[in-house]
Amino acid sequence: MLQEYDHEFAEFLYYTPAEIDKGSPFWLVRAGRNIAKPGYRIGPRRIECSSIHFVTEGSLMVEYKGQSCRLQAGDAFCMYPNETYLYYKPDDEPSLQLTWLAMDGPGMEKMLRLAGFDLEKPWSRGRWTPELEDRIGRLFAEWRKGKADELAVSLGLKGLLYQTLSLLASTAGMGEGLRSPAKKSKASQWTEYIEWHAAEGITVQQVAEYAGLNRTYFSAQFTKAVGLTPARYIAKVKMDKAQQMLRGTSAAVTEIAYSLGYPTLYAFTRAFTHYCSMSPSQYRKQYQT
Repeated sequence: MLQEYDHEFAEFLYYTPAEIDKGSPFWLVRAGRNIAKPGYRIGPRRIECSSIHFVTEGSLMVEYKGQSCRLQAGDAFCMYPNETYLYYKPDDEPSLQLTWLAMDGPGMEKMLRLAGFDLEKPWSRGRWTPELEDRIGRLFAEWRKGKADELAVSLGLKGLLYQTLSLLASTAGMGEGLRSPAKKSKASQWTEYIEWHAAEGITVQQVAEYAGLNRTYFSAQFTKAVGLTPARYIAKVKMDKAQQMLRGTSAAVTEIAYSLGYPTLYAFTRAFTHYCSMSPSQYRKQYQT
């Protein structure tokens, strides 16, 4: 698979994003792996996308914005778009092997932060794990299959890329010098869960099970953190959605009721009137006026 070049033995894989890829937050552009020859040196150079380079054997010197760092086997560095980098095999290093993934897309910067990389200090320790090696190996194998079925190849590569980035995100913060992405508070996770699923008719018991807590204890903790009981928060989310639909759509009141998980029009009308001190029809008429 490896071919000989001036300063390395390498395999290069190239990918042209399909239409289904361009609707995603990020997609593959190219990838590869190499065995460096003596005098291996790349740059100074810039690239138009983002590329994560993993040191799989030996060590590598990276120079960036007046900083220099010696990476060892297992470490990685990220090349950001339109930034100047220089990297090379140190004179005292007998071997060097690299694997890299180049990606692009509007969500790439956020994904790199989640994966533990930083524009000001783009190197990370201890990122090349056996699990990651296996996943990238599978990604490369899928890539080499070619374009017998472009859609199938695209979806297969997309799935493996997401798995690869998920592994990187799950190990972010475990290596030296890495900063873990900020985690949502428990209350934020609970309210977000409700906001996503309130229209499906979820109950306080179901939210408590999602939180992994006894219902009574969960209700007390939720009320303390949010300022509303879980039941009132669920009602608030549903009523906010109802108001949005009454103002912004032509959907019939019965359709809105069923869309928000109410079993009958009467149940929705009673809940809305109690919450807003007017019926859904009166609310829509007032808004239109």
